[in-house]
Amino acid sequence: MLVDIAVFQESGKVKIKDISARQDISVKYLEQIVTILSKADIVRGERGPQGGYVLARPASEITVSEVVLNTEGTMAPVPCIRDGKVDCQRKDRCTTLDMWLRIEKAVTEIMNGTTIQDLLDDASSKGIIMIQDPMPEYII
Repeated sequence: MLVDIAVFQESGKVKIKDISARQDISVKYLEQIVTILSKADIVRGERGPQGGYVLARPASEITVSEVVLNTEGTMAPVPCIRDGKVDCQRKDRCTTLDMWLRIEKAVTEIMNGTTIQDLLDDASSKGIIMIQDPMPEYII
């Protein structure tokens, strides 16, 4: 959704129904996500016939981790880990704990180092999305 907005906001505010059509994501789901992202100051919206959404900041300043943390609450792969901390009664005898901690650390580093602009640039370099393309497709 955010890459779609980044691409099409140059032409004006981007409507949820247009994102839904281009990305084949339900309007209801996008409405839920956009509400969260608006509160987090990631997107800015305007209601009405000329309404729609734009990024609240440049795409190069919005990290994937910021989006995931706001929409999902965590990047941890398992519920007993959060922000590198372990909350588990079995932690002293868990055979997979270190692996999960390494996975969380790696995912966090990658998402902290990846912006919406990076995703846009990557999609553009692969020919996945072009501003002239009325129906780009990508998955975040």
